[in-house]
Amino acid sequence: MSRTEGALNTLTEGSLGSLPTKILQLGATGATIEVAVKGATLLSWRAPFKGVHGDLVAGFVSEEDFDSQAGMRNGLLFPFANRLRNNEYTWDGVTYAVPKQTEADPEVIHGFVRLNDWVFEGAELDNPEQAALTFSYEIREGQYDWYPFSLDVAVRFELTTSGLNVSFSYRNVGDVDLPAGFGWHPYFRLPGHETFNDLELKVPGRARIAMDEHLVPLAGDAAYLEREDDLVHATMEGVDYDDAWDRLVADEDGIIRTTLLEPDTRKGLEIWQDRGTVLIYTGGSFPAPRGSIAIEPVESTTDAFNRPDREHEVRLLPSQERVFRFGATIVD
Repeated sequence: MSRTEGALNTLTEGSLGSLPTKILQLGATGATIEVAVKGATLLSWRAPFKGVHGDLVAGFVSEEDFDSQAGMRNGLLFPFANRLRNNEYTWDGVTYAVPKQTEADPEVIHGFVRLNDWVFEGAELDNPEQAALTFSYEIREGQYDWYPFSLDVAVRFELTTSGLNVSFSYRNVGDVDLPAGFGWHPYFRLPGHETFNDLELKVPGRARIAMDEHLVPLAGDAAYLEREDDLVHATMEGVDYDDAWDRLVADEDGIIRTTLLEPDTRKGLEIWQDRGTVLIYTGGSFPAPRGSIAIEPVESTTDAFNRPDREHEVRLLPSQERVFRFGATIVD
């Protein structure tokens, strides 16, 4: 990976139409990320790969594109990821009906923080081999009838010489237990590949989530289709998924890694997370059909608010904080 000795990190202001953005460049490699203040949404990540700088994610490319929320590209999914059975959830004996967050959404999906402005808290620029941006957001009781809870939320995007690390944290600042769970919806691609058809995918999951026709997991143990080995596709040609894998197996260092690699060179991306479930979606058209693949780290499975077997993952006590760490490492 190419490096520029002694170069400084930089932070500049940008825009996506009328939407303000922050652009962070890492001095050591010249890698950049651009993040929209709206939704704290990653728009691009460019970094050296096989000797050239290239796009490693597919993001929104215009304000109109952002407003469409097509594919919820690189969105922060909170306080729930994906869907709720019958668009509602029951929490401590009370049932809440959840509305669509925007008319652009095809259904009730992916929470609501991806559609609101966040507060830019600042940048870390002193180390040329590591730089970061942090954004915050507040949810307060009374804002939403269907989510009467209070949370302080933050996300930190960190560029390093080897990749992009993200940490998402949230604290219950109310006086009652609340349900919350996070997911990220990135679309990854490799420079030099028009599609991901010729790439190898490996998912270290020991159960695929069985879902109904509404893409909501089946009740109870029927949701978990056990498997003995990693899911491996030598190439993704002809492979289609809108599926989730659970019971993920970590490497010796405790990190779970889903890989998207060139079969011959073994170069590509390791998408990592510290726990949870991973979703794979191949149906996007960003920037063209099969031009990028969604590999989504999430803390828990779809409809976790309604699942007794997942309550321990989403219940957050007063003053309790939870942090979910994930990201992508370049294999070059």
